[in-house]
Amino acid sequence: MKVNLTGAFARIDWWVMGACILLVGSGLLIIYSLTWPEDTRLVKQIIFLALGLALVIAIQLLDVHFWRNASVVFYAVIILLLIGLLIFGDTTRGIKAWITIGSLGFQPAEFAKLAMILFLATTLERLHFDIARLKHVVLVFAIIGIPMLLIAMQPDVGSAFIIFITGTIMILYTGLDRKKLLMLLVVGLIALFIGWFGVLQDYQKDRVLTFLNPQSDLLGAGYNVAQSVIAIGSGGIFGRGLGLGTQSQLNFLPEQETDFIFASFAEELGFLGSMLLLLVFVFFLWRLYRMTRDGTRLFGNFLILGILAMFLSQAVINIGMNMGLFPVTGVPLPFISYGGSSLIASFASIGIAMNVKG
Repeated sequence: MKVNLTGAFARIDWWVMGACILLVGSGLLIIYSLTWPEDTRLVKQIIFLALGLALVIAIQLLDVHFWRNASVVFYAVIILLLIGLLIFGDTTRGIKAWITIGSLGFQPAEFAKLAMILFLATTLERLHFDIARLKHVVLVFAIIGIPMLLIAMQPDVGSAFIIFITGTIMILYTGLDRKKLLMLLVVGLIALFIGWFGVLQDYQKDRVLTFLNPQSDLLGAGYNVAQSVIAIGSGGIFGRGLGLGTQSQLNFLPEQETDFIFASFAEELGFLGSMLLLLVFVFFLWRLYRMTRDGTRLFGNFLILGILAMFLSQAVINIGMNMGLFPVTGVPLPFISYGGSSLIASFASIGIAMNVKG
């Protein structure tokens, strides 16, 4: 089979790729400041970046129909991995989230988001979804709910919530009147009720309650957020400089290169650096939005909208968490936080978005 690299490169939106490279580069800069040369996380992240870029190019060699046909297989494989993880997985830092192969860890939840988006986009296009039809409702909410429940049971409530938000936005894109919106709201409230009383662990409830009253436990459940807010505030306008952040460099701030990398970035590069980072991210999201406007395929529009919603919700929740606006959920900042599963899944998502945009 002849490989058409020219056609593959022609499908790539270089504005999107440029924005992604800038975002990853920003993350690498902070990871370098926080970890080099004590460990190899910087080198690993660069390798993950190379794999992600190669994956974007490889995806462009595939036909759009491949994603329709493969979506159910991809979804089924991820569901089996999530079930296997709950049964056979090792508990790390209180959750069963990683499949470990040698020295490498693979986090199925990061790919479950994309698998759900693919399968839901295929289903919504095929069904011409109508919330008044019970079989449509059951099928669509099963597609969203199964991975969401399995991930919440790890427990990884942050990733489960991203799946819920992303799926809901994709459903809203089908067009719903007031009655149908009310039905959707009732389902959402029932899901929240079940989640609070049946899924959330006590420490996760403590995080939510601490979010509502941040001063209640500054040395316990509220410690992470308190240190994050201090780090962001201490950065000022221009930042303390690379390697000079007191909260991050002296390890007062936990998870500096993953969950709280935005706070580390703001402390060392300040308000101006943070604003430039956010502007790049907004530009990246705007380019994805343009794909949905320019797209001619309903499947492609559903898919790209889901990917856009996934990135937007992750960024809003992560940055809000760093600023004390949301509870701590462990959601990574796309392209910026350290982590191979998150980075590769993010590049796979934009690769597929560019592949189906026509």
